[in-house]
Amino acid sequence: MKHVDIFNAFMRETVNLNQTRIDILESRVEAIKNFLIGSDYGVRIRRFSSQGSWAHKTIIKPPNSNSEFDADLIMFVDGREDWEPEDYVEELYRTFRVSTVYKDKAGRRSRCVTIDYANDFHLDVVPCIQRESFWGDTTYHVTNRNTNEEEETVSEAFTEWLDERNRTTGGNMLRKVIRLVKYQRDIKKTFSAKSILMTTLLGMQVRDFDGLQTGILYPDLPTTLKTLIGRLDGWLQDRPDMPTITNPVLPSEDFNRHWDQAKYDNFKNMICKYRGWIDSAYDETDRFESLRKWRDVLGDAFAKDEVSKTAASADTVVVEFADSTGRDLVEMVKAKLVSFTRIPFWPHARKPEWRMARTQMQVHISATVHSSENGPHIENLISGQPLPKGRHIRFTASSSGGIPDTFRVKWRVVNSGQEATKAGQMRGGFEKSQKPRIRWERTGYRGVHWVEAFVINMRTNECMGKSSRFFVVVE
Repeated sequence: MKHVDIFNAFMRETVNLNQTRIDILESRVEAIKNFLIGSDYGVRIRRFSSQGSWAHKTIIKPPNSNSEFDADLIMFVDGREDWEPEDYVEELYRTFRVSTVYKDKAGRRSRCVTIDYANDFHLDVVPCIQRESFWGDTTYHVTNRNTNEEEETVSEAFTEWLDERNRTTGGNMLRKVIRLVKYQRDIKKTFSAKSILMTTLLGMQVRDFDGLQTGILYPDLPTTLKTLIGRLDGWLQDRPDMPTITNPVLPSEDFNRHWDQAKYDNFKNMICKYRGWIDSAYDETDRFESLRKWRDVLGDAFAKDEVSKTAASADTVVVEFADSTGRDLVEMVKAKLVSFTRIPFWPHARKPEWRMARTQMQVHISATVHSSENGPHIENLISGQPLPKGRHIRFTASSSGGIPDTFRVKWRVVNSGQEATKAGQMRGGFEKSQKPRIRWERTGYRGVHWVEAFVINMRTNECMGKSSRFFVVVE
């Protein structure tokens, strides 16, 4: 399922940089422009232009609320015959350092001076020499202070190329997908690729005649994501060796500076994996299973409110659970009005992160009830047996053939119900064993919860077997 409204809310609330921070950026950039124009920087400043993600309109909110975002400002200047390439950055740095406003904020990189507004953003100011030839041609060169060389650039032409590709998709869809993939990169941390590289690769997947099929290829954000990641996966799979990704408007420039074959192989493999997850989430017809699958792709912030509502009112999630007397799921389970086999996987249950081994061992869970962790045994527990709050449960994973000491048991612990939701304890992720093959849990929230055991070969990162769900009904 597509969940278009949820995607739009996710972009608005989680991915897109909020307008307040953009307004602050623009006001501070104006102040910097005015400062530089009135400064004693040694060459004439012609004009300024935004560059990078800011210019491309693909800038995203940092996943960590305390993290800075970055923006680039290119400063077009005249050349000066008695200056070396390194002087353009060094003199710009000196100009900022003599200012009482900017001296403590200024730093240097190879091609720019960075102005750092702590816990908000940092701005890279990039000097760029603009030259006109006798024949009327204009060229642009940034300067590298480390190599003391000029490097040709066409930043504004690249922005125009991206604009044209974005117009082809309609509805700003290409830019939105680029933001989504950058967000996924930052929260998943499963692959590394510079933003300019990913922007180029995704832009390359938009074809010249796609504008004739926007209603099919790009009608909404989830469909556009499916289209472009599917095409990117196919393009990558056709290239086992790392290709050179060139600037589409400056073939002499390549964007592979921070890549090597190993990073490329990982990127190719992860895009292939995410392509499969996206297709599965998109094609899934069950609403809640589809949401769970999309959360595997985009993280726990996706559909967060929807998942909270689902977990808080589990008894009304599916029509089979409806009950005219107003009883909740706990009461309906106790009255045997709902079979455990009919309880779906809630969307906040995380997807296993391991490959499934071809041959699976049978894994079983046994459980005992205790008054405290490691305290006296009260009784054996069977799946689905109601318990009061305040009990401690010792779960043990086993297999008829035994579980080798070299394997580890991870536990997926999933809560539901209003109490767990209000406490922020829906969980759904994977927990370690406290002792080999043993996990302790406490009954703290009314609801129908469950645990599962996964036996992991840590050497091969494979799941060798998993148990059925062991249900815990807390009254």
